[in-house]
Amino acid sequence: MYQVMGLTAIVSSATSTAVSMLSPVGMGVGGVFVAGALLFLLSYLDLLDASSVEDQQLRQTLVAIIVPLAVVFAGVVAFQSIQVL
Repeated sequence: MYQVMGLTAIVSSATSTAVSMLSPVGMGVGGVFVAGALLFLLSYLDLLDASSVEDQQLRQTLVAIIVPLAVVFAGVVAFQSIQVL
């Protein structure tokens, strides 16, 4: 019984956190984080491409992280643009 109540509290807390991140203030803060992380990772990928060291696994990992962040960044930009209109 107590384990179910604890699990319910955790799910409820996670849900409320996710909903609060979708609010306009949350989108602004999340957008700043996504933009900063994307800028950092793209810069790192560019430096990795310019170096003489060939590390395919690191490059593939960076690309796998950058693609979802780019999609989220595009979504944030689209959401903010729709709000302005």
